[in-house]
Amino acid sequence: MVALSLARKLMDAYLQEPAPATSEDPRLSTLSEREREVLEAIGLGATNTEIAERFTLTESTVKKHVGRVLFKIGARDRIQAVIFAYDNGLVHPR
Repeated sequence: MVALSLARKLMDAYLQEPAPATSEDPRLSTLSEREREVLEAIGLGATNTEIAERFTLTESTVKKHVGRVLFKIGARDRIQAVIFAYDNGLVHPR
């Protein structure tokens, strides 16, 4: 588990570098509409509870969606999912 303060520092450092312009990652097309919404929410830093409330889902269902998203995009954890979401323009720094 990555400490929130460390994760924030990593993201701040990562966001200092402009993302290269690329075509859409083919892994995005493997996601269902709901999985893409969940990925966007993860990219914005939402917890499972917050995602469940936003989309009127149970936390159990959110956990299943998160697991499928991580599997489909080849991410080891939520931090990699956040980076993937930023790299693919699903979320942007505030």
